[in-house]
Amino acid sequence: MLPVTQYIIRRLAPDLLGRVTRILYGGKNLSFGKNFKCEGIPRIMIDRSAKISFGDNVYLRRNVEIRAHKNSFISIGNNTRLDKAIRLLANNKATVEIGDNSRLGLNTVLNGGDDIIIGENTLISGFVYLQSSMHNHKTNKSIIDQGYSHQPISIGKDSWLGAHAVIMPGIQLPNGTVVGSNAVVTKSPEKENSILAGVPAKEIKERS
Repeated sequence: MLPVTQYIIRRLAPDLLGRVTRILYGGKNLSFGKNFKCEGIPRIMIDRSAKISFGDNVYLRRNVEIRAHKNSFISIGNNTRLDKAIRLLANNKATVEIGDNSRLGLNTVLNGGDDIIIGENTLISGFVYLQSSMHNHKTNKSIIDQGYSHQPISIGKDSWLGAHAVIMPGIQLPNGTVVGSNAVVTKSPEKENSILAGVPAKEIKERS
């Protein structure tokens, strides 16, 4: 058992760090709901024309990075939890939205050049990549000089993305979708409660 002083510090630190984060970052275009807590002060970068909103009872673990550029908006819903080393990026006019009661696993990345909408009660495991931007890659000039194309992503409520899954631009997952570990989703399923697996991912069965 931890000594009493260590136990108290561990219990009190997330609340204290949450209050410090409010002081450091709170302002006109960044808002916090009630009971915001974090195990380490997140790295937040926000342009003047962008917005970030935290709902009530949001909990962040260590090394979380949140970036909102240009006219983008990041919304983190009530009762959500972000694990260690998560990166959220919104750019252009994109909205990146995490629904209420959702959980994101460690080292997961949401790269939002276009909208990424995650429904409520959704579980996203560790090392998952949601990518709504893609490098153009024609042969007339170097890829690095061609810029990006963008397509929105949506994840329906009550879904579960397994570890190391990749969701490509333009994918729309219906409610209740399960994506297996290491799957690469390049085509949207038609039905709710589908279970997808493989590279590229295909429906293997339905939830019972």
